[in-house]
Amino acid sequence: MKRHVSLLSKAPVRHCESRYKSSKKTFLQYVALVSAVLMLGTSVSASEDYHLVVPGDTLWDISERYYGTPNEWPLLQQLNTISQPTKLQPNTVVDLGAFDPFPLTVLYRSGEVWIAEEDNETHLASGDTVHVGAIVQTGVGSSVTLQMRDGARAVVPSNSRVVLQREGERGITFYLEEGEVESYVPPNRTQRRAYHIETNAGVLGVRGTHFRARYVDNTLLTAVYDGGVSAQSRISAEQALVSRDEGARLSTAGGIRVVPLLPPPDDVQITSFAPDGIQVDVLSPRQGATYQAQIADDPNFLNILREQSSSDGQLSFTGLMPGFYHLRVATVDELGIEGRSAAFVIHHNDHRVSVAREGGTWIFEWPHHAQKTYRLQLAADSEFRRVLLDYEAKHRGPLKVSRLPENDAYWRVISENERTGVTQVIDTGTLNGPG
Repeated sequence: MKRHVSLLSKAPVRHCESRYKSSKKTFLQYVALVSAVLMLGTSVSASEDYHLVVPGDTLWDISERYYGTPNEWPLLQQLNTISQPTKLQPNTVVDLGAFDPFPLTVLYRSGEVWIAEEDNETHLASGDTVHVGAIVQTGVGSSVTLQMRDGARAVVPSNSRVVLQREGERGITFYLEEGEVESYVPPNRTQRRAYHIETNAGVLGVRGTHFRARYVDNTLLTAVYDGGVSAQSRISAEQALVSRDEGARLSTAGGIRVVPLLPPPDDVQITSFAPDGIQVDVLSPRQGATYQAQIADDPNFLNILREQSSSDGQLSFTGLMPGFYHLRVATVDELGIEGRSAAFVIHHNDHRVSVAREGGTWIFEWPHHAQKTYRLQLAADSEFRRVLLDYEAKHRGPLKVSRLPENDAYWRVISENERTGVTQVIDTGTLNGPG
């Protein structure tokens, strides 16, 4: 395992050299591609390995087209050493990265996650890289999200153990020894880059884009939410295509059973008992079913903080700081296949900050403690990725803020201990909207 280390003192020299080599390589590749177009009369504007830029293209557009999400533009920028991702020169070539998926990057990590080795354990942190042959294991109440170099992501939740293996020249196999893998695969990911989930009971060949695989008691269970999965039994060699909104069960006894996914529960009640926790109740639980719930701090559930299952539809989560959280609840059928989820945004707080409005002015007030500094932040999203206001409270009295936007906005007050440097959210809320 290697961690990326930045050598700031050498960065300018290495950067210039790298850019020169990359630009020269890109130019030669472009010449070769254009020559091929002239000889064969074909277009390279949408090939597997390269994209020929047309007027108006941005890296966001190219990422969305080939990877299924605009969020992979930094990967393309780094690969092609592009300084201005919104101003691409027409008739130049963008390398799409037809590369080895290894090494994988730890995108998110919650709790205890490690690489299991013969004599010791190497604990993983966000930003670490994981190489072929690694055995990744998650502890109780933990999870890790691994990102491949082509934008595919795999979430490995609590109590899981996977071996990362190479599949052909450009592919990858997650050998699932126990537990679960939830995958998000870009829909335009080329089929030449194989992606497999393998167990002793069977093999799942991924055809896109969002699915879950769980291996428990010598049984492989899969649920497909988008795209499709090709399932093959190891015992009987039986094959089946599992499509969107379908699940499948493969056991070491042989045979594949494909069933429709259960719909999301529509009668979920959520109660915040800050600071104690969050209570989730399915008011009309389905007979013979169980319920699976997960809490994350992002809407895509890549950073799972808590998870729990229940046979009576009652679930509780404790130890959560005040803030906004994302909850999803799914019904698990009698085969153990998890159905579609109902998703919610939870406002969890203990009302330590009072908020009032007088005309066009918002007034925030809370108890101040010695050796702590406080900041009021306002954002357009509950994850505070688009912070509109970041204001440090200079005194202990009420904080008055005017000329705030009239549309719905999220606010939070954070404190920092001047001695220890520990930062925490003390309260959250919304302006102009409910809560």
